[in-house]
Amino acid sequence: MREKDFNSIFELLINTYIIMKAIFLKFLAITLVFTAFVACNDDDDNPPIVVINDIMVVYNTDTGVFSALDITDGTLTILGSISYNGEPLAGLRGIAYNPANGMIYASSRANDPYDGKIFSIDPVTLQATVINDNANEDWYAIAGLQISNGKLLGTVYWDEYNYETYSSLVWLEFDGSIDDVTYLTFEGDDYTFSGGMALEFGDTSDELLITDGDEIARLNIDGTVSEIIELTPIGFPPSDTGRGGGGSDLDYIRCLEKDNNGTLYGLDRNGVFGSINLDTEVFTYITEFDAGGDIVTLVTIPENIFE
Repeated sequence: MREKDFNSIFELLINTYIIMKAIFLKFLAITLVFTAFVACNDDDDNPPIVVINDIMVVYNTDTGVFSALDITDGTLTILGSISYNGEPLAGLRGIAYNPANGMIYASSRANDPYDGKIFSIDPVTLQATVINDNANEDWYAIAGLQISNGKLLGTVYWDEYNYETYSSLVWLEFDGSIDDVTYLTFEGDDYTFSGGMALEFGDTSDELLITDGDEIARLNIDGTVSEIIELTPIGFPPSDTGRGGGGSDLDYIRCLEKDNNGTLYGLDRNGVFGSINLDTEVFTYITEFDAGGDIVTLVTIPENIFE
């Protein structure tokens, strides 16, 4: 082949490559524009699901409304309410979710119309049913509530109000009947609690945490208290900026709950929410809810229950 013919063929190939490259780039640009257009239309038809922060939920005992809680800043997103006799179920105190049967269980406050009754709640219908309707004969109220070894476990103060044995742990069957009672001891003496009574598991399923005022007792599930931790509050705003101008300080922790990462959070009786570090014995302020003391429960539940 002559050199002139070779150069002509080579030049033709180069020109063909340039033309094909230009066509490909134009096609690619059109494809990207079309894809973006379709994606935008799909977004309009199917908006992205908003994941509510680690399914941590709070409950307003006055209105009966549950709200998802953003644990980073305390922002609340209303989820809905539980129904009982056709009305929102107000007056609850402790709430626990049982993954074994998918049911929610709740205790009610002593000074509300339900007088310390225990409810089971169907997560599909969000309808509540009383499972213990003679609570006045047994206790004033069960404050903290958890699921332990296939039973309900609660912190209870009893109806007789004997100051040596008026509070304890109580195990209940899922029909509301009492299975067992455990009184607490600390260094060989009786240990009672009354201010807060929040209940959460410690590092294992055999270790419990119970609040009494601003203290947290660490105990074995058999009722033996091994340590009492007095928390130091930090990060609180100045006292004149609290809710209603009445000041803001840690006051009777009545709710404890861990998130999915194992971080412990607490809620006091004024609606102050914060994180708790048991190693440093510190309660770190995050927010104070506008509803104040009406926010009485922290609990983690499956995110889709209120969908």
